[in-house]
Amino acid sequence: MVLGASVAAAVLYGWGLSRGVTHYYYSAAVRSMTLSWHNFFFGAFDPSASITTDKLPGSLWVQALFARVLGVHTWVLLLPELLAAVATVPLLFGAVRRWAGPRAGYIAIIVFVLTPAVFATAQVNIPDTLLVLCTVAGAYAVVRALTSKHYWWLLLAAGLAGFAFQVKMTESLLVLPALALAYLVGADKPLRARILATAGYLAVAAVLALSWITVFALVPASSRPRIDGSASNSVWDMVFVYNGIGRTGSTTAALSALFAGPTGPLRLFDFMVGGEASWLIPLAVVLGVAGLVLTRREGRKVVAGWLMWLVWLGVCVAAFSVVGEMHPYYTVLIVPAIAALVGAGGDRAVSAWRSGEGPSWMSWTLPVGVVLTVALAVVFLVRVPVGLGWVVPVTVAAGVVVVLAFLLRGRSFAGNRAMTGVTAAAVAVAVLVAPSVWLFSTPSISATPVRAVDQLAGPAAFIAADEAKQGGAGTISGPDLALLRYVHARDGGERFVLVTASAATASAYVTAGQNVLPLLGFSTESPGPTAAQLTDMVRAHQFRFVLMVTQPHARGNAAVVQNWVSAHCRVMSKKEYDPSGLPSRDPWAPKLHDCVAG
Repeated sequence: MVLGASVAAAVLYGWGLSRGVTHYYYSAAVRSMTLSWHNFFFGAFDPSASITTDKLPGSLWVQALFARVLGVHTWVLLLPELLAAVATVPLLFGAVRRWAGPRAGYIAIIVFVLTPAVFATAQVNIPDTLLVLCTVAGAYAVVRALTSKHYWWLLLAAGLAGFAFQVKMTESLLVLPALALAYLVGADKPLRARILATAGYLAVAAVLALSWITVFALVPASSRPRIDGSASNSVWDMVFVYNGIGRTGSTTAALSALFAGPTGPLRLFDFMVGGEASWLIPLAVVLGVAGLVLTRREGRKVVAGWLMWLVWLGVCVAAFSVVGEMHPYYTVLIVPAIAALVGAGGDRAVSAWRSGEGPSWMSWTLPVGVVLTVALAVVFLVRVPVGLGWVVPVTVAAGVVVVLAFLLRGRSFAGNRAMTGVTAAAVAVAVLVAPSVWLFSTPSISATPVRAVDQLAGPAAFIAADEAKQGGAGTISGPDLALLRYVHARDGGERFVLVTASAATASAYVTAGQNVLPLLGFSTESPGPTAAQLTDMVRAHQFRFVLMVTQPHARGNAAVVQNWVSAHCRVMSKKEYDPSGLPSRDPWAPKLHDCVAG
């Protein structure tokens, strides 16, 4: 069944890959990283390695290795995400099976595969699918370490934690408390050995996590790219401020509302986030807490498993509820914990119901959790008209069947195999049909959408409503071919065919293989050239044309670049380089500037 589930996952995510797109910013960096090992190691965004991306390069290393072998194609950039999602399935099964048994493992992988957030993240080349693979592999290694006489499995878990940090930085740290606590509680060793081994696990993970940052920081600034996301050109600042505590400040409130709704205890159930991964959170909590209470005397290994997944879920839910700047797809990190708790807790509850043994309340945890799940599904489905009205009565009817089955369990109902099968089917329909239909109703991602950056699973009507709430769908344009023909025809031996004010504007041209230089990074918090340096670059024939979006309230280095371009370059109308083109009415469309004629 595990092989079948993995094949089904491959087919499902392969279908998603055929409907997905590449992330414009990361794809440009991957192309640049294939050009040299210098670019590869430093995670350079542009061909000349003038600046890094605003993230650590762990996931981009994987994509760049694939691209070096197979070429830079859309399917090649998306392939690592598909493989990571599929590989997570047997690892999750193994982690749950060794702790709670094979039936629990089967339920867990079914829940994982059918959760919309997993499908959404596998459609675009973003780091999150690889992050989930690393963390689930780490959980599997920790579970193996609980009964191992040696420390190799624990060392492997530390190595996976270190690499997970290269993939998604501080977000990867959210699962460390859960994995460390599981080993501390459940390892088959004396208390002192457990404490020392857990401390060693965390220490090794920390050393490996900080290894690349440390090496990067020791390289002289003149021998490496500038750091995007840090005005001070510090990799530490980029990782722990810009991508860390900087996302929790009040300045991120606008972005928080734009992508994931306002922060708060109900954020994971709101309009913008709820449908991605939150369908089974109430069921997972009810079954997880009940399972922990029921099995607290069954041995430290069993208790450690419940604690690991409950703490994993709790820490992630708390973090995603308070962090300001996040995307809904970040919640894919909670899916393994939800799947494990539903698998193990559901198996326990059904066993208690069928046997009649154990506390009477245990058999009621499943119908209570199902009722909460059905109620949540109804809320998700009716608050926005998404064309899935038939799912509500089906889900409610299945929930009613589940409740009736448990009410009648005292009348020899539980011992009837046929009725047990009907009840199991009703439970599956009640908890899985709504998220599954949500997943399968996801439309393909068009070639130029904001969905390449903020991808979601869900019906077209939901995605349209979400885009409207964000203020419009927006577009991400490919390279302007007429513009490229114009600047190439006027090549005066300049080093760069084009200069852009930001990495975002440069992305399409870098991905297309053009030698383009971004003066600033993706963020406004990145180091840039001074006005004098820009003048010297033009005199040295480094560039002639600048493609730039004029921002009325530019500050810092962005203002320096913009003011210099305005003073030294002539803005060109679209008719000058594309006589057949229509002028753009988008105020945010970049304009071409000629810095020799100006």
